[in-house]
Amino acid sequence: MTAHEPTFSRKPPTGFLRFFLKQLPRLYRGPLAELFRWRCVMLLTTTGRKSGLPRTTGVSFMPLGDRYVIFSGWGVRSNWYKNLRANPEVIIQVGRRRMRATARLVEDPERRRDLMLMMQQRSAHCGPPRFMRPLLRLTRTFDYDAEIRMAVEQAGKLPVIELFPHGEV
Repeated sequence: MTAHEPTFSRKPPTGFLRFFLKQLPRLYRGPLAELFRWRCVMLLTTTGRKSGLPRTTGVSFMPLGDRYVIFSGWGVRSNWYKNLRANPEVIIQVGRRRMRATARLVEDPERRRDLMLMMQQRSAHCGPPRFMRPLLRLTRTFDYDAEIRMAVEQAGKLPVIELFPHGEV
């Protein structure tokens, strides 16, 4: 196994998508939390690498045995990725369940690729509901299917993280 740091990077989201992503922590409550879980979205709370303050964002996830896999579709410049690399102890919320977890970078590019292929297989049940995808694509708000294709194409360079839960919050 050859370990390589991920290198994938791209500009952060803009417009409505940026606004929506910033609202996720406020929306992730009660029955909506379960709906987001069902669509493969969890909340991730990291410790700010500069401020030391908690920072919460929504991320796509895939359950894998007793752990979860997340990936940074915005690349290595994503703030949550930089924060968990500085401090791997995080809090995750999957539906209504909150847990402490330790984040570990998947260092092997082939394993990152394999995990992304597994995520691609699950993608029909994740992200925006199928009936909304054409509208989101048409309005240039978000093209979920293109995002999954990009993630698979870039999988060897994409930041992929395994989260190992170790207790309820």
